[in-house]
Amino acid sequence: MTSSRVARSLFVASACSAAALLASGTAHAEVVDLDILPGLSFGPTTQYGVGCTYVAVARTADPSGPRVDIASLDTESIMPLEEFAWQFDGYWSSPVIAGHKVSLWTPTTPGEHSLMAYETSAGGPVATVTVNPATAVGPLCFVAP
Repeated sequence: MTSSRVARSLFVASACSAAALLASGTAHAEVVDLDILPGLSFGPTTQYGVGCTYVAVARTADPSGPRVDIASLDTESIMPLEEFAWQFDGYWSSPVIAGHKVSLWTPTTPGEHSLMAYETSAGGPVATVTVNPATAVGPLCFVAP
């Protein structure tokens, strides 16, 4: 009789654990913010110029969150780190470190450009900037009006 009580107790404990795991869902790193940092870029109307590279930073609610990606919403720009890494591993993504995902972004045409940071197909925050013609000189970028 004692062994059947132990077996029942183990079964009940296992069932409760499984129910708790299923009810808890999976951990996620909700993306709460996306910024495109202008760096050493200067211009009278916008700090963003064609051919200059900028740092895009997504911030997550969970500091050790899973995969988060930053993508351009148009085809007139490049993401140099990702495009280089994807030649070798099509699923590569830089990690989320201390709640931040960092990526490089280079617009290739003037006009409005948008980036989106996301964890799932539901999407996430969008950052939109206006880009003008520019001259890049090393890390400096001189943007035309």
